[in-house]
Amino acid sequence: MAKNSRKLLLTALLALLFLASARTLMIAHAAQIVIQLEWFNPMLVHDVAVSDDGNYLAAVNNTGLHYFDADSSTPLWWYQPSTTFLSVAISGDGDYVVAGDNEGILHYFNQSRARTDEQTEPTWTSIDLGGPIEKGTLDMSSNGNFTVVGGTGTSIWYFADCHKRAGADNMHTWTSGVGSEFYTVHISANGRYVAGGGAIGFNGFVVFYENATTMSGYVSPKWFAHSQLPTHIIDLALSNDGYAVAAVDVPEGIGTLYYWANATKLTGDPNATWTDPGSFWRIDMSGNGDTVVAGGIYYTSVHFWSNARTRTDIQSEDWVRLETVNVYDISISTDGNLMAVPTMNMTGSYLAYFLTSDGAILNDFVLPQFTNMVSMSDLGETIAMAGPGYDSLYVFKATIDSKPPDINQVTQNPDKDSVHPDTAVEIFANVTDELSGVKQVILNYTTGNGTWFTQIMNPYSTDIFNGTIPAFPYCTTVTYIIIAEDNANNTITTAQLELDLQYHVIPEFTTAYLMLTFMAMTILYAAASRRKKI
Repeated sequence: MAKNSRKLLLTALLALLFLASARTLMIAHAAQIVIQLEWFNPMLVHDVAVSDDGNYLAAVNNTGLHYFDADSSTPLWWYQPSTTFLSVAISGDGDYVVAGDNEGILHYFNQSRARTDEQTEPTWTSIDLGGPIEKGTLDMSSNGNFTVVGGTGTSIWYFADCHKRAGADNMHTWTSGVGSEFYTVHISANGRYVAGGGAIGFNGFVVFYENATTMSGYVSPKWFAHSQLPTHIIDLALSNDGYAVAAVDVPEGIGTLYYWANATKLTGDPNATWTDPGSFWRIDMSGNGDTVVAGGIYYTSVHFWSNARTRTDIQSEDWVRLETVNVYDISISTDGNLMAVPTMNMTGSYLAYFLTSDGAILNDFVLPQFTNMVSMSDLGETIAMAGPGYDSLYVFKATIDSKPPDINQVTQNPDKDSVHPDTAVEIFANVTDELSGVKQVILNYTTGNGTWFTQIMNPYSTDIFNGTIPAFPYCTTVTYIIIAEDNANNTITTAQLELDLQYHVIPEFTTAYLMLTFMAMTILYAAASRRKKI
């Protein structure tokens, strides 16, 4: 077969393969997200926070504050106070960290990325805020310049200009109380909006503050929702633009999800824009508030709502997954495309699940300990899960796998110059994929008559796949192509690599062999004839 003809044939096959797989590739974005366990550290954890850029994380426990590069299980630095840290928050770039202790004091650290080894003191500490600063009641703006605290009693405490502070007993910038106990607080990325929730007697409440960065003294919330909330608010989420607040109450019997749209326009005691009855326990939302995800204990699964900004009245979720697990915490990426969920199933096993916005379960990992907290970077590149048991800090990395496998080497036996009519040809391909792994390797071959034959190549040894082309008659030219696909549905072919894989079937006996045989027989015949004459 002429070289140009072979190229045209290979190009035509490649085009057919692309057309056949185009639809699969267009809808395979979820499959292209690869979740891998990066590292773990055998430590108990009271709280954990991952920086928005995914490069750093901080964890607190009985021994103090531990600051990590997200790529290593060995802390870059640590601090051991005389008190016990219960909560922690980190800035978007990881350079600022604040921890709350069991005595109601903030410990703030700047230049965190440059610190190493054991630290002797924080940059500054706060006054006594009146009670333990527990997980869920401490948050920090993305730039680290604003910090909010709740859960120390009946007040919210707001600290501005955190970068400029130093020393001990730093005063708050403003405070606010509604005669209620705060269980959860959040601050927007720019620090301008604050939302909090908790208990007011036997009922629940949600408060919202606007222009938080410019207020001072004792302030009142912009609105204070309580009459619609029959039970305690235990978790809430706040969109980055302050447009939406979502909260869940205690799942005793029927818990409910509440969503307030246009939060900056509300006043007084507003009812939620929409609700969804269910036994929810934890909640999170995307950065723009248009995607909401919630989970519950008592085997009430993961629930997902899209288009949250335009919903009204009583709603139901788009989809439900993991119907038979307890959800202890939940986190969603800012773009709403990735969720991370620490759970326990009905057999008592602890598992980390990762899902996409279309409800696809990307992966799950068995966790050795009860895990009740998760923190995720802005786009979900780094996810930390942790819990109160020993050996419970686990860090995962999410990677977009858009790289196809590597076809490193292709060999055949016998080689292309030694294939006879009665010879089947074994094909060997060395194929590797570092991210999602090799899904399958396919061998396609043709004799040039327009028909292609296909077979799945079998694993032969580590990274080696094997297929067999049957025997063909003398003078047949066989062309073959290998297609490798990974678990993220990325494919590559030897045609793309411009590997010219073909052989020509030769006679059982070559011309030279036949000439030698003829000459030998001629000599033997001549010798026999001479003996007869004698």
